[in-house]
Amino acid sequence: MKIWLANHYAVPPNIAGITRHYELAKEWAEEEGAEVDLWMSRFVHPRRSWVTEEEKQAIPPVKGLRLNWLWSFPHKVNDFRRMINMASFAVVFFLQGLFKKRPDVLIASSPHLFLAFSGWMLAAIKRVPFVFEVRDLWPDSLIKMGGLTNKHIIRILTWMENHLYRKADQIIVLTDHQRTFITDRGIDPSKIELIPNGVVLGSWEPTLETRDEFRKRMGIPENEFLAVYTGAHGPANALEYVVRAGQYLEPGTSIVLIGDGPEKEKLVRLREELGLANVHLLDPVAKSEIFDYTYAADCGIISLADNEVFRGARPNKLFDYTFLGKPIVSTVDGEVREIVEKNEVGIFAGAENPEGLAAAIGQVRQYSEEKKAQIAANGLDYIDREGDRKKLAHAFYLRLKKLVSKEK
Repeated sequence: MKIWLANHYAVPPNIAGITRHYELAKEWAEEEGAEVDLWMSRFVHPRRSWVTEEEKQAIPPVKGLRLNWLWSFPHKVNDFRRMINMASFAVVFFLQGLFKKRPDVLIASSPHLFLAFSGWMLAAIKRVPFVFEVRDLWPDSLIKMGGLTNKHIIRILTWMENHLYRKADQIIVLTDHQRTFITDRGIDPSKIELIPNGVVLGSWEPTLETRDEFRKRMGIPENEFLAVYTGAHGPANALEYVVRAGQYLEPGTSIVLIGDGPEKEKLVRLREELGLANVHLLDPVAKSEIFDYTYAADCGIISLADNEVFRGARPNKLFDYTFLGKPIVSTVDGEVREIVEKNEVGIFAGAENPEGLAAAIGQVRQYSEEKKAQIAANGLDYIDREGDRKKLAHAFYLRLKKLVSKEK
């Protein structure tokens, strides 16, 4: 089977960013014998810079997997230039795809709808099934975060969204909330499949030496209790409250935030204004190293804004932390809270509450070795049931195979 998989923000594990699509494509090529074209941007959004030739050369070749690095308009801040960046990637994908031999199935992934719309048009022209992967509910999330108020743009994006839901032969969602949201739009639930994020089991093994080394890299003493946040630093992540929690931490406790985004400079200034020596903001690191940094911590933080749109979120760090056996301190109510509490892998600290977050970290610090071991076991059990990338990739592939067989 020949598969096209397009995501504007996809990267391989040696680059910081979203590795889901690379891991799926690699699994399909290696385990299912598929021929996969993965379409990605040469401009890496989280760090606002181009992929280097050295980074490309460091990616091991995989038989059956072809990486297509597309140009997109560079930008430094989230203003109109980011919209140009999105639109340019969608246009380049469409134009290059026009002149390539048709696949058997085409998958285009949000968050932005321009790429998905280009994917639908290409699939229609080439007469192949179109799969719409919904990573984020556009424009609903933009509206509820206050990032989109122009009624004309809202009307256009809403039309695009509904059109894609109707025209897609298959819709892949990452959370139960997304599935309910789309079904409530009148879309047949039988064509909506939940394939959440996950981790590649066996891709990483812990060692005490590695833990010590990465503690030193972060500048954290061995006897310090460390809570880590890994990921985007944007308005949606509400990291101001994580930084402010440093004012209320018990002595001997630190927070490290690893990543980048439009709020990073603001967070650095806030830390300096408050004089917080127990809060550290580090640059983003490749996914191939993020497990080492996270394993060197004592617990993981999941933070999102106190907004209805995030009640249905299921961020990738949920799977990273549970895979590594780290207790989770979450500020996110809704689906994340339900998973954390149901599987007994952490606690809910309250939304946008610095004192509550600090108190929750202090509570985790008091956990016995037996309780921490049970949390680690619970986390691995959850990953085995719902977050094993190999199982998820196979389920996804079977859906694609069914689509292609039906088309033929």
